[in-house]
Amino acid sequence: MQARRLTKAGVERFEDFLERLKANPNSKLPTHALTDDRLSEPVEIHINVEPMPFATRMEVAKHVFALLRRDPETLRIDKGFWCWLSLFWFNNLCPQTSGSRSPGDRYRWIAELDNTRRAYRHLLAGPYQIYRAHRDDPERARALLCGPVHQQGELLAQIASRPSLVTSKAVVAVATLLYYNRETDRLCRGCGGKGPGSARRFADILSQLDLTWDLHSLTVKQLLELLPDEFDSFRSRSVKRQQLLFAE
Repeated sequence: MQARRLTKAGVERFEDFLERLKANPNSKLPTHALTDDRLSEPVEIHINVEPMPFATRMEVAKHVFALLRRDPETLRIDKGFWCWLSLFWFNNLCPQTSGSRSPGDRYRWIAELDNTRRAYRHLLAGPYQIYRAHRDDPERARALLCGPVHQQGELLAQIASRPSLVTSKAVVAVATLLYYNRETDRLCRGCGGKGPGSARRFADILSQLDLTWDLHSLTVKQLLELLPDEFDSFRSRSVKRQQLLFAE
């Protein structure tokens, strides 16, 4: 199907569906809005989209990034386009489980692109924006793009909600070194919560460092060395990865 954008009326129809779904798990998905000229309209370039069985945020990011290669500047900030994609892939992103769906918060589907605290929460635009920021080496962003599409943990909240952090190569790479488990393609245990070395503590330390250091000019090794001892347990888990990285 050729990609389109939802009009204002189309977005309202999608929002109404999301609201009704809370009370009635059998609410009918308004798929007619995908092609109805009253509820959607063509986008300026030819983009063909198909149903996709997305398993991880990285898969979403890679696929959407490939779709937008021809026009990354216009559609990436087009709320109607992201809403249309969300509706088109709704069954893939929010499948029924035991006869019901759990779509979560509205802004996971209705993109709030001008709100840095919520833009990253969108199930499609969020992963895409992170991937695009690190398109020279997407692997450094594994910690932010691992796991199921619908799972958005503390690390993502602490880093992706702050443009100065999520666009820093060193910050994102160190987050992956500290917290990403390559064997499970999940985050390591212990990175949640408020304890020593947690993702929240990492964000707090970064805020302090940002007062005296340019986080965008630091290397991965420099940033790791600036972290206090409370991160030692996480650092030790990634020694092999660090050695490979610094040898490159």
